[in-house]
Amino acid sequence: MTAIARRVKVGAMIAKLAVLAAFGALVVATTQGCEPQEEKEQAVFLGTHESWDYAPAMNQVAERFRGTEGVVLHVGDSITFAAPYTAWARRGAGKTPEDEAILEWSHCGAENELDGWHLASREVGDFWSYTAAGGIRADQYIAGGYGGMAALDEIVRKYNPQVAIVMLGTNDAWQGRSINAYAADMAKILHRLLDNGTVPILSTIPQMVPAWELGEQYNREIWRLAEKHQLPVIDFYGEIEARQPEGAWNGTLLNKDDPHPTAERVGVTPESEPTPNNLRESGYLLRGRLSVKKLSEVKQRVWGE
Repeated sequence: MTAIARRVKVGAMIAKLAVLAAFGALVVATTQGCEPQEEKEQAVFLGTHESWDYAPAMNQVAERFRGTEGVVLHVGDSITFAAPYTAWARRGAGKTPEDEAILEWSHCGAENELDGWHLASREVGDFWSYTAAGGIRADQYIAGGYGGMAALDEIVRKYNPQVAIVMLGTNDAWQGRSINAYAADMAKILHRLLDNGTVPILSTIPQMVPAWELGEQYNREIWRLAEKHQLPVIDFYGEIEARQPEGAWNGTLLNKDDPHPTAERVGVTPESEPTPNNLRESGYLLRGRLSVKKLSEVKQRVWGE
C-alpha cells in the first residue's frame, strides 16, 4: 500500500485519536497550524496533514506571480458557490487578530474583483457565481459554458489570483466519472494555476453517499496530486471525520445521505463562533473556518509574513 493510500485509509483512525486528545494540552502543542490561544483553536486541523513541506516548491511558484497581492479565488461547485461557505469569513463571530489580518489581506468585504470571497458566492446566473457553480464537474470547469460560467483560462486571466482554493470532484464522483478522467482534469487545472504563478490549495471532497468508493479513490488522487506538486491541502474529509467519526457526520456536518455540508443546525449557523462544539454541528462553518485558517498558514509559510 502506498503512503498516500495509507494516509487516507488511516485518516479516520488518526482523526478519532485526535478528537480524544483535543481537550488536553497535547493537541494544542502538536496540532499543525494551531497555536495555544483559546479553546476554540483546539478544534481546528485535527485530521491528516501533508507529510511534505510545501513551502520550498510554492516559494518558486510565488516568484512567478505578477498581479495584485491577496487575490484569492475559490474554485469549485455548489459547496463553494453556496453563500454559507463564505459567511464566516465575511461576517462571522469569534475572529482572532490573525483571522482579521488574513481576511483584510485577501480583500474580504471589498465586494469587487479583488475579493474572491465575494466572487465565489455572488450569484450571477442560475446557481452559479463568478468562480463556482452548482453541479459542475472538473472537465466542465475547464471548458466553460456550464450554466454560463467562463472557462478556466478566462477566469485565471481576468482575476489573476495569487492563491486559489480548489475543491472539485463531488459531481464527477456522483456521475461516475472514472478516476483517470478526473485525475487528468485536475492535473490540467493545477498546471494552469501553477503556470500563472498561483499557489493552489487543494481540498479533499467530503464523504460521498452513495458514491462512497469512488469518492475515496478521488481523495487518494487529490493527495497524490498534492504530493507530486508539493501543494498545501485542506483535508475537509479528514476534518469531518475528526469531529463526527464512524459515520456520525451523516446528518450532522453533512446533510443526511448527501455530501453537501449542513448550514444551520441546533442553533449553530455558518456565522457562529468556531468553538469545538459549533465546529461539530455546522458543516459550512467548519469549511469556512478551515479555509481562513489554512490561508493564513500558507501566507506565513510561503511569503513569510
